[in-house]
Amino acid sequence: MAEQLIPHARSGFDDEPDLGCLEEFDQIIRLQGLRSALLYLNALVPHRFTALYRLDGPTFVCRAAVDAEQEELTLDLTEVPVADSYCQFVVRDGVYWTPDSLTDPVLAGHKHRELVRSYIGTRVGHPGQSAQGSLCHFDFSPWSVNVDQVAFFEHAAMRLRPFL
Repeated sequence: MAEQLIPHARSGFDDEPDLGCLEEFDQIIRLQGLRSALLYLNALVPHRFTALYRLDGPTFVCRAAVDAEQEELTLDLTEVPVADSYCQFVVRDGVYWTPDSLTDPVLAGHKHRELVRSYIGTRVGHPGQSAQGSLCHFDFSPWSVNVDQVAFFEHAAMRLRPFL
């Protein structure tokens, strides 16, 4: 049933991006749950992965992740030390993105700079309080970022708080 609510197949990312619909997203959460909600968000971007992480002390713990290519991963995404994660910048700044980690000075010297080439992340938590987690899209290839989509993801992330 999730496929019926996914906005489009994973092609056409050179065209005008689908910015998503919060009402549709709310319906997916209510009727189908977290994994389908992440599939919906993942279909909006060219990035291969979409994940929801909970901040637990010095570690980000993966609550759920989807892989657009649906392959078996050799990369362990279950727990990531804060210092090794791009999510640390989301906690610090509220939102963080990079179209290409190799050209981003913020990531100079970062452990995963050459592996995770593109990233979009936004905080998950109560407004006015510290971040409880991060909603992110990432890929091994560089991808441009649409700032209008980032704004949508910020709103979508707030709806995922109950899943942390």
